Formats: sequence, structure tokens, C-alpha cells
Amino acid sequence: MDLPYRLLMLLFVIISSGCDSENTPLTTTAANPAIDNPNQAEPQPVTGLAATHRSGQTFLVWPETNSSANYHVYRHNAPITENNLSSATQLTSRWGALQSNTSVNVHRMENVPANFIITDLGAPLTDSTGLFVYTIQAGEQGQSYYAVTTVSEDNENNQFIASGNTLSSSVTESTGTPKPILTASKNNGKGRLYTQFMDYANWNPTFNGYAYNYTVALPQSYNPSQSYPLQLSLHAYNDSLKYPDSAEFEWEFIQLFTTDPGEPQGTEHTWWYGFAADHNYNTQGSTPSAGLVENFTEQRLLSAIREVIADPTMNVNTDLVHAVGNSMGASGALSLGLRYPNLLSGIYASEPMTNYGASPTFQSNFEHIWGTQQSNLPILNGGEDNGFIQNYGVGGSASMGVWDWMNHLQLVRQRKDETFAYLMIDHGKDDTTIDWQTQGQPLTRALTEAKAGFSANALGGVAHIWLAFDAVVNAMFGLGYDEEAPWRYPLTLSFPAIQNASGSSTLDPGPGGDDSYNLNIEWSTPQNQFHQPIIDTQSTYEITIRSTSNTNQFADITPRRTRSFRPATGTQCNWRALGANDNQLQRSGTSTAEIGGLLTATGVPINSGSGTRLIISC
Repeated sequence: MDLPYRLLMLLFVIISSGCDSENTPLTTTAANPAIDNPNQAEPQPVTGLAATHRSGQTFLVWPETNSSANYHVYRHNAPITENNLSSATQLTSRWGALQSNTSVNVHRMENVPANFIITDLGAPLTDSTGLFVYTIQAGEQGQSYYAVTTVSEDNENNQFIASGNTLSSSVTESTGTPKPILTASKNNGKGRLYTQFMDYANWNPTFNGYAYNYTVALPQSYNPSQSYPLQLSLHAYNDSLKYPDSAEFEWEFIQLFTTDPGEPQGTEHTWWYGFAADHNYNTQGSTPSAGLVENFTEQRLLSAIREVIADPTMNVNTDLVHAVGNSMGASGALSLGLRYPNLLSGIYASEPMTNYGASPTFQSNFEHIWGTQQSNLPILNGGEDNGFIQNYGVGGSASMGVWDWMNHLQLVRQRKDETFAYLMIDHGKDDTTIDWQTQGQPLTRALTEAKAGFSANALGGVAHIWLAFDAVVNAMFGLGYDEEAPWRYPLTLSFPAIQNASGSSTLDPGPGGDDSYNLNIEWSTPQNQFHQPIIDTQSTYEITIRSTSNTNQFADITPRRTRSFRPATGTQCNWRALGANDNQLQRSGTSTAEIGGLLTATGVPINSGSGTRLIISC
């Protein structure tokens, strides 16, 4: 089996050691004007190479005096000369020489600078400035030297190393978590634009480059001494990044807007997951046929969340991080909720994709980023937050192809012993874009059989539109508008997965009429307190739950995202349902714990009014 490309890169790294320098001053060479003469056999060398190091990344800039030239970048632990160039690491070897537009922000949008900025609130680079950002790998910290050579028609000029395209002084480098560049700010910092430079050595820059933008919007009344929920907002297909002056609709939470570039930016959406890790989209065509598909997009979304949380000027309540989206954005929110429940407390998805291989609408887009269904390329789930999902990637015990991984209907059942975020999902039955028949209609049965915590609507006569938090029980979760808006369900609080409630619709809804699931049931929480709190210990789980309709209901209830209550597989547990108002026994039973500590009390009476206290003892 071939070594992963990350290991191949490491084989060429020259290991050095040294001290940390967060704000190393620019190290430069003398600038000598080069003559731009395209008729010369050899391209003219770079002059005026400069470097600075910040937060685990080194930024190289140089003047581009020949617009037709490309560039190779070298790194070494000694000053680079013609004699030792072959011993230096060519950082651009994997994907080829850099083109002459490296300072252009190809994902720019209205009111965003057309060229990159590499210092907080600094001036944009010019079109004639070359840029390369290198993320220091483990073991590479210390003193390093860089050089940039010019390439024209495969002819590399490495004859003039001393003329300004090599550093005569070293750069002091350290490993660390990269910080985004604050590119722009407005409304006294309530609206902010950032640029992330991803890890070039472990990225595929041939698809969309390795630099991306995101924006943050603070409440207009933002108080730095108060913590706020953080909402990750994912845009729909053919939409792009928002850059508001402050949080929308006067919402009292921090909004994080990210981008998945598509046709408006001259590229294709990744549907908030990722793309081929080994395929060169510039030279090998638009459809990968071999190699891995990596969750690059997810990695940078989660990096953006961590970056906002780490920013001392933004006070985030990490217990209240959630994701929302419509259409393609809903698809991304659902995927994130199923994969990163240790970060996201809940998600709202308005008309999401649930089985990408079955969608009749977007197959050519999917194949260009992931390869054909027949090839079903293996996946790699990388990043700091990959947790247990890396097991489904190459080398894991449950490894699978990308088309299987993007089939949530199948995987929620297969992964039911794992934890998911709380899921709130709307879909219109007349939706033909993310179609109801293959995507929405099978979902409620799949989530029920997976014993996932969810609420949902299936709305008759509704086409592909934004459904405005309709599947959210606002009293418990927030979301919505006006006073209902702030997300209020904490990550540290468990929730019941409600199945087969008598007040909900059939699991196999027909094409007409409205169907709803678990929207007329609520439970007592600190934010929606009508009875005693949830008790979550190793041997006992208690929750008060009630019907909000005029009639009592019955349902199967599985405690989810518990902190302590996880009985061992095969454990016999007893449960009792007591009237919350009179403490009288209404029903009892015995249940056996499944793999993952799942335990379901079946046929639990759920009273209206004051509700029912469910007590499970093991």
C-alpha cells in the first residue's frame, strides 16, 4: 500500500530546532530590478524576497516582475545557494510551480479586497506581489532559510540564487495553531472579515487554493463581559459569503458565516464536506478516479469555530455552539450534526440532502469533487475534531467509500450506538431540487430506527424554500426570530430521543398533507423549567416530559448524549413513569441496554399539563 501523501512530504523535511517567535520581523534581501523579457531562454530571477513568521505559519512575499513566470519555493536549514539547492526541500513539488496570481483572492466578493492581506487590517497585496504561506510541521521548528526560483515553460532559473531570491538571514519558526488574518472590520468591530491560510503541505490547493474567507457578526448590543451562543451559518447552493454590519435580525448571538465557493466564484461547491486529496484538478481533469477524498471543507469550518472561540475579543459560550442552513447549507449542517456532536449541541436543517447518491439533481457536481459512484473512492476524515469518525476512513476498522459515507439514511442506522447532535429538520413534499421522494421521505424512519434525537416536519404543497425554523420547539432550543432567537440548549445537557410518539405522524408519510414528528412534546430543562431537572448518573436517569397538545401521548424514549448514564451492554434496567403532579405510578417496565449504552423505555405515557416523570434505574 502506498504511503499517505503526508508521510511522503515528511520524508523530505529537514528537521531543525529552535525558539518560538510570534512576531518575527521581516527578513529581506536587497531588491534588484529584474528585466521582464519573455524572449529570454531563462526566466529572470525573483528579487526582494521577504519572510515573516506568525502563529505557526511563515509568509513569503516577492515582487513578480514577469507576469508569465511561475515559481518554486524552497526551504532549508542553511542559507540556500546554487550548490545546496538540491538538498533543500522544494515545498511546491507535489502540486507544481505556483502561478503568478498567488496574491489574488479568487474567492473575493463584494466589499472584500481583491487581493490578500497578510497582517491584521493591513493593506492588500498588489497584483504584482507573489505570496506563499507555509505551515510549520511537527519537528520543523527552529531557524530556516527560504528561496524562490522562477519557472517558464518548465525551464527553472536556479542560477541566480544570490541576486535577491534567497534569504541571507534565517527565519525563527515555531509550530502552533495558525491564526486567521483580520482582513476587514466595520461597525466598530461588530462585523469582521477573516482569511484562513490552510496547511499547504496537507491540503490539495489545485481545487480551490488554500486560502478561504469567513465573517463574524456580533450582536449590535454586544457586551464583552457576557458570553453568547455561536451560530455557524452555512449558505445554500450558488449563494456566497455574507458580511453583515452586525448579527442579523438583532439576534443576541454571534454569527459565523463561512463559504463553500461555487459557480459565482468560477468553481464547484463541495457540499460542505471536502474533495479529492490526491487528484490534481489542474492537470488531471475535473473528475478524480483514484486516491482519497478528504474532509477538507469540514476541517476549515471547524478551524473557524475554534478560531472564533479562541479570540479574546469574542466571548463565546462553548456550551451553545450550533449550526443552521438551508438547502446545501442544510445538508452541511446535518452532516456536521451527525459527525461532530462533541462540538455542536444541535442543528437546524431546512430541506437537506440525506443520501447524495440517490439525488437526481446534482450528480455531475458530486462526481467532479468525489469521483463516480462506481469508483466509490475511500475517505480520509482528518482534522483536530475527527474523533471516532476517522475510523470510517482509510485504515480504520470501518473504512468505506465516499458515496457510502454520504448516505446518511444508511449510516445513522449503522452508527446508532454513537452520539449525534439534536437534529431539527424541515422538508417540503413538493421539493424537486433536493427532492422529497429520495431525500426527505425516508428520513424520519431512518432517524427513528437509529434512535436519534430529532424533531421534523414534512409539509405538503411546499417546494424548495427556506422553512424558517418550523421544526424547532423554541421554548427548549431557541432559534426563530425576536425573543426566540438565541440558541439555549447546552451541549452538556442530555436529551430524549423520542420514537413512535402517538401524537406524531406515520413514519412513511404520503405525498399529500402535512406530517410532523416530536413537535408537540417538550421536557423540563433549565431554560424551559416546568418540573424537576434531568438527573444523569451512572445508575439512574430521570426526566420530566410532557405533551403540549390537548391529549396525552405514548412514545418510546431513549436517553441520548448522557454524561454518566451509560449502562453496559446487556444490563437489565427498570423504568417507571410517574405523574408529575401527583407522583402516582402510571406504567413501568424493564429494558436491556444495547451496544453504546442505549436503553429504551417503550410505551411511556406522556401526560399533557404537568407531564410525566420517567425514572430509569440500573
